[in-house]
Amino acid sequence: MRRHVALVIPTIAAVGGAERMVLEMAAGLAAGRTQEDWRVTVVALSGEAPAERRAWMAERGIGFLSLGMRKAWIDPQGWRVFRAWQRAEQPDVLHGHLAHGAWFVRAARLLSVEAGRQGMSRPAIVDTLHSTRVGGRWAVRLYRATNRLTDQVTAVSEAVRKAALEAGVANEIGVVENGIATERLEAAEKTRGEEFVWLAVGRLAAVKDYPRLLRAFARVVREAQRGVRLEIAGEGAERARLEAMARELGVAERVRWQGFCEDVRGLYAGADAVVLASRWEGLPVCVMEAGAAGLPVVTTATAGALEVVIPKVTGVVVAGEDDGSLAEAMQRVMAMEEDERRGMGAAARAHVMERFTRARMVTGYERVYREALERGGRA
Repeated sequence: MRRHVALVIPTIAAVGGAERMVLEMAAGLAAGRTQEDWRVTVVALSGEAPAERRAWMAERGIGFLSLGMRKAWIDPQGWRVFRAWQRAEQPDVLHGHLAHGAWFVRAARLLSVEAGRQGMSRPAIVDTLHSTRVGGRWAVRLYRATNRLTDQVTAVSEAVRKAALEAGVANEIGVVENGIATERLEAAEKTRGEEFVWLAVGRLAAVKDYPRLLRAFARVVREAQRGVRLEIAGEGAERARLEAMARELGVAERVRWQGFCEDVRGLYAGADAVVLASRWEGLPVCVMEAGAAGLPVVTTATAGALEVVIPKVTGVVVAGEDDGSLAEAMQRVMAMEEDERRGMGAAARAHVMERFTRARMVTGYERVYREALERGGRA
């Protein structure tokens, strides 16, 4: 029997960690190598997918629908579009991601009584938390008020689960860890060149703390005994300010702004190490990708990153919150003998291949879906 799952997310017009995981999961479910036969549709509450992303989904048999909402998740016109689509397609599972996606699929449960009267199937409801920051007081209250409308709440890491439980978002939260298509990223075979290349991947937003990274990089440049370069792959509202900051720090010529990259394989292949300066993380995708590419990582000690990085084995964890501690960690990796650095990268790859694959993530969500379908309609 073929099942239909709709993965609901605020938008995929711009892609960050959560959006990338939704697309990875959609591709994994649609690939046909799962226990169930899944039909997959990605539903965006607002914004259109770029042509390249739509083509990518179409090639993999993934459906796409944008509800065109202009008022978060409560736009009446968007609900009319969704209801017409639901009547025609009758999905078995509605899986919401991030806060607005979660609240949307929970609200959709309120329409299940009407659906039953019209002879439509009542979809199972699942929602997933992606960040250790679950929102303010009103967000927590809304989660609590609507918990009876979902069949299963999941988190992408133990750190996210713990933060949500402490905030009182829900009483029971399962964990399905993020995973990536490791076959896309082969272990790096790069020989140390004249320049040491650092790579930072992530949207240009305050949570990623690029100002701290730029200040630390400026210190590295001043004290380095060799050439060093920083590649930044990401886009966002902070770009102009960050570019100005790089000029003020005197490192503009050593920083390359790659913008958003649909395919990051070439960037990982050309890097010597990856650096992450985030203030908080749910389960950072770039750290998993670095491991799959056989690269060591320098990361701040966010709870999510500590679930991926094994300190002194697969990377270096920065305990302090100052620029100097981050710069010192970067210098430590640069000073390693090539064999030591390669060994750390090999350990990182082995760790990711064992624990953070897309197949493992998809298997986890399949289990959640089966359990939710068994108790669907009882929430």
